[in-house]
Amino acid sequence: MGKVIAFSNQKGGSGKSTLAANIAVLWSNSGYKVAVIDADAQQSLTYWLTERNKYYGEDDCGIDSYKFDIRNLVDEVKTIKRKYDFIIIDSPPSITFETMQIIKASNGLFVPVQPSPLDLMATLPFLQIAKQEKKNPIIILNRVMPRARLTEAMILRLRYAGAKIARSRISSKVIFAETFSVGRGVIDINITSDASKEIINAGNEIIRNL
Repeated sequence: MGKVIAFSNQKGGSGKSTLAANIAVLWSNSGYKVAVIDADAQQSLTYWLTERNKYYGEDDCGIDSYKFDIRNLVDEVKTIKRKYDFIIIDSPPSITFETMQIIKASNGLFVPVQPSPLDLMATLPFLQIAKQEKKNPIIILNRVMPRARLTEAMILRLRYAGAKIARSRISSKVIFAETFSVGRGVIDINITSDASKEIINAGNEIIRNL
């Protein structure tokens, strides 16, 4: 039975789509059957997958896209769980009916957060809503700049608020944006690069927490 992983945060610009794409590539390239659901109105993940199909060809892309009816998402996901090892959902950057359905359908809820005070303030209410749905959201610090003081201060604030924080961190390396724009993941380019190691560590930690 497959697992449903949602990357969610009401704060836009947290890097949900890029992280979802790179984790999908990691698991697909590792031999897992992977599907993605793009529930974000911006459709960034859909654009990425379209470019990926152009690059590799639809038969060799390795990742399926699943169209859904948000009103029946919970039931529909149960139906396709048998076909895939992982179903990755890119959530909208808001707390809406769609977001609530995604939270309910997910086995694992992961919250990308940039280490900034604004992102912190926007994320805390979302964590409370997730916990009310009896989920245990895990924060993944994303687009981390080499400013240790700010990052460590964020971690302290989040822990004080009772948040669970992944050990894995994703940096702000340009390669993430460059590969996303052409439908690829950092794993596709060089599996031993620092960026790929970050994605591998995050992917392994996500699996351990399902």
